[in-house]
Amino acid sequence: MSEDTVWSASETANVYLSSVVAGASDVASSVTQSVGVAVHTVAYGMGDVVQNVSYGVGGAVHEVTSGVKRLLTSPPNTLDDLEEDMDEDEHPGVLPPTPRNATSPYLDHPQSDQSPGTDSEMAAEEAAINAELGINEDHFCRPEDGYFEQSVDELEASVEKCKALILQCEESSTRRRALVHKLIKLRLRIQEANEFQEIASSGVVCLMNHHFQPLKPPLTRASKEFCDQCANIIWGVIHVSYTCTLCGYRCHGRCVNRVQRRCASVKVNEDASYILSICPEVGLSAQNYRCAECRRLITNKYRVFKKNGKEFQKKENAWSEPRRCDYSGLYYCPACHWNSRVVLPARVVHNWDFEERIVSRQAKQFLLLMKNKPVLNVEKINGYLFKFVDELGTVKKLREDLLVMKQYLGTCRSAQESRMLRQLEERQHFVENAHMYSLQDLIDTNSGQLVEYLKKVHESFSNHIKNECLVCQGKGYICEICDVSEIIFPFDGGVVICSGCSTVLHHFCYTSRSTTCPRCLRQEARRKQELSKEMSKEEEG
Repeated sequence: MSEDTVWSASETANVYLSSVVAGASDVASSVTQSVGVAVHTVAYGMGDVVQNVSYGVGGAVHEVTSGVKRLLTSPPNTLDDLEEDMDEDEHPGVLPPTPRNATSPYLDHPQSDQSPGTDSEMAAEEAAINAELGINEDHFCRPEDGYFEQSVDELEASVEKCKALILQCEESSTRRRALVHKLIKLRLRIQEANEFQEIASSGVVCLMNHHFQPLKPPLTRASKEFCDQCANIIWGVIHVSYTCTLCGYRCHGRCVNRVQRRCASVKVNEDASYILSICPEVGLSAQNYRCAECRRLITNKYRVFKKNGKEFQKKENAWSEPRRCDYSGLYYCPACHWNSRVVLPARVVHNWDFEERIVSRQAKQFLLLMKNKPVLNVEKINGYLFKFVDELGTVKKLREDLLVMKQYLGTCRSAQESRMLRQLEERQHFVENAHMYSLQDLIDTNSGQLVEYLKKVHESFSNHIKNECLVCQGKGYICEICDVSEIIFPFDGGVVICSGCSTVLHHFCYTSRSTTCPRCLRQEARRKQELSKEMSKEEEG
């Protein structure tokens, strides 16, 4: 091979390599620039990625990767489109209020600033007052993002300014009412700010009204737990998890700042009432085909595929499957609805049905907190239930007897020293009234446990009043119709209490005398005699 040929080949190879290097450099520059733009867009649209790095590099990388994939598949045309997409995804995960006259639970926002009965004029006054006081209230963001941005000193200064404005207004005016309403809210905010600072100083994380307590990994493998935020397993030996001390919400340490569900204890404290409509479903269209909590798109769309010559239906995305909550009637995604089963109060008070139904996670947490609260007036909701359920009628009679016995034990020194009323400590509302029930009371009534419990307490109280204590025995009654020396009490069986004078008679004796009470007859005759004496004195005078 000649020297010219070798030189020509070498020169050609150098030119080819330089062109390849230049092309690779351009490609790398283009890729770097594209990735830089994409990462910049992701950082703009996902502000919490950097914050999530502190909770785990793996979680942040997953967030960035998913964001890049989403932007590369369907990138926004403009910056305004990106902001609109961000606004659509933001929605606080709150337990919907009890539906009354509204056809959809999304007609009224649960975090609205207007109090019940506030008209549009007062709302406009409040908006003007907020601008005058320099208060910015954005009720569509997470409360902790800007709720305590104002310091306590700034809030106290706003209170003083609000007081001065109240004194300048006319009485009974719309502005004065709005200022008083704002003053109350400012004082409540000061109290919450002080509590927030006190709790934060103790190491508890406060987000969405949750009080998250960090749990250190145990030395041994713990039972399998799942994160309420991402629905993934919490490995007790590896992961640091947080648990809300108020509602039991549990999540990974890296998921704390992404919590969207408000604490169920807030709903319990603000409005301790049940939805008493059986599965008040409104449909996916009322929710814009989004999860009621995390606002993720959900659909029932299937695709058909063939296998071995047969056609099958399969969901396009398993994580978009809509799951209905039998308590609220709303639809949730699988991450917010784990097919948990609980007994529903609406089905109990209307149908006496104790079968466990499928509910969402936030509904389950709310129902567990409400389970022992006496908020069900069964006689008012469904009075026919006492006629068809014998056990419920027995419970009602025993509770009425216990309230009568309470009057004896409340004035007995011996009973107070022995603290007999503490036997009802587990169910304190039994000492207060006889018509309010908790969901747990109805469950125990159906199982027979509550009847046995009340019979035991009834026997203990009755034995003290009728046999052990002479003071309580002296407060008994003797039937004035049959004149038998047997001492009877209002809580005994086969007796009747006169509605006029509250005396106690045998039921058989009372009905045999045409329902006439001897004591009432004597009192009526005495009143007539006194009236005749007064009239005779007036005539003589």
